[in-house]
Amino acid sequence: MQGKLVRLGIVIATLILGIFLVSSLYRNFSHLMDPPPGQTDQPAVNEAPADKP
Repeated sequence: MQGKLVRLGIVIATLILGIFLVSSLYRNFSHLMDPPPGQTDQPAVNEAPADKP
């Protein structure tokens, strides 16, 4: 019985650590999925001089 409780504790601890790992990875890489606010629908900046007529 005690061995089953130890095994259950190890499984629960592993699941908790896995959830923390996934959430930290999501927090670190979530900026790659959605553009930051204010960055959409803006024209590209071109530093070339304008053509003269």
